[in-house]
This record gives sequence, structure tokens and C-alpha cells, in this order.
Amino acid sequence: MEVGKNEFRTIYRTVATRGKTSRWGYGHVAKPDRSSNYTERASDDLIIVYVVRGTGYFADGHGAVRNVSAGDVLVHWPLRACSLAPEPDGQWIEYWILADRTFSNAMARLRLVSPHRSVISIGVDPGIEGLFSAIGESLRAMDDHDVDLLSLRLHALLVELNRRERRFGVGDAESSLVSDACRRLAETVDDPISIPVLARSLGVGYERFRKVFRRHVGLAPAEYRVHRRVDRARELIVQNKLTNREIADTLGYADQFTFSKQFKRVVGESPAAFRRRMG
Repeated sequence: MEVGKNEFRTIYRTVATRGKTSRWGYGHVAKPDRSSNYTERASDDLIIVYVVRGTGYFADGHGAVRNVSAGDVLVHWPLRACSLAPEPDGQWIEYWILADRTFSNAMARLRLVSPHRSVISIGVDPGIEGLFSAIGESLRAMDDHDVDLLSLRLHALLVELNRRERRFGVGDAESSLVSDACRRLAETVDDPISIPVLARSLGVGYERFRKVFRRHVGLAPAEYRVHRRVDRARELIVQNKLTNREIADTLGYADQFTFSKQFKRVVGESPAAFRRRMG
């Protein structure tokens, strides 16, 4: 089944090349309740989780428990027993990538990942989401002998995560502002806050806020909210099997026709076509 980059999916793949096998995986998933929590779960491989919506708790196997939220990257080191408990409020959405243990060892030698660094804070960034999606698409479509290309994509992602962390960590005011705005816009899709009110709550003028947001995200704040609203609609279709009318009521659309029109503009197909394709 082919799906667009923003749709929920999970891929696992064993790749055989040059007489060796390696394990890889990708996911873009929602975790609406406690059924997906895990406690002291260890993997043979490296798992990198990017939280794009919601809050929760993460334990890295060293005994430290961290509050985590949208914009955090959670590193599950091979053979490290980790625990993750998203808040059961239906908000949590994540991307994740599983990379073969041999890859994690190579990246550790380059100091791009470390067993001593389990949370990387970079803020919510659609550009990073796009990098995760591109890796998922490569994993789905590539031939086994192209595994080196997959490794290069993941290497580039880790380089970018480290670069964003350095920028985020030194107090880049604009990045922090945009991260907070993205979180607020994502959390209020069912009861939208006006953009001028959001700007004031963040302590910045409306025009400057719009310019800064567009420069960092590539979309105007209102359009970004539309995309997040449609993300939530897809989640309600896939996980809750809601009708167009129910989704319109849940997300505050004027009616089901307004919802359907906006959905088609963003996704490229109607809600009905999306339902059929998702089975």
C-alpha cells in the first residue's frame, strides 16, 4: 500500500546485501492511550523517536525519568531497557526509525549518537518531520543493494539533529518562539486560537510573528494549523472510524462539506478516497 508522507504507517524490513543482513524500521504513529506504553523494553538495535505532538515520560535505562514533549528526540540505545509513557490524552504523535546495531556503532564513533545522551531537544520542525518521512519512503521503495543510500539518509538526519540541538540549546529566541507556537497550534486544532491572540500570548507582535514563523516553518501560522487539523482528521478516520460529520463536529468545522473541501486541498484526495485506501 502506498501512502503519502504524512499518513500513519509502520514499516519493518530486513535487508540482505554482501552476504550480511541488517534490520531497519520506520513509523509515523499516534499513541492515544496507555495500550502502547512500554516498560524496560530493550531492542537489539538503535531506535530514534521524534515526538511531534503530546507529552509524556521517558526513562532511558539509567534510572533517570524525564518529562518529554513535542520537539524532543528520544534515543533508545541498543540493549538499553527503556520505558515510555505518553499522557493518555490522545495527543501523542511520533515518528520513529529503527537502525541496525552496526549502524549505531558507526554513528557513535562519529559522536552523532551516544549511550549517555538519551534526549535531544530540537523543537517542533516540519523540516525534520520531512527527513523522517523521506527515510521511511526510501525504506519502503529501495532495493536491498541500496542500503548504503538509506544509511546516508539516516546519517544526514543525525547530523541535522545535532545541528538543531546546538542552535536550540544556545537559546535561539526565534526557534523557541516557533516551537512554542507550533505546539500551541497543534494542541488547539479542535478549538482554534486566533493567530493575533497567539502572537500576543507569546509576547510578540502579529506581523513579526507571521514573518518569523513563515521563515522557520515555510508556512503561515494559519496554514500550519490547517495541516495539523487535517493530521488530526486522518487520525480520527484511521483509528476511530469517524464519519465526516463526526469529524467536522469534533474539530469545529462549520459542516462536513467544509471539512471535506479542506481535507482534499491538503491531502490531494477526498476523505472517502482516503478511507478506501486505508482499508
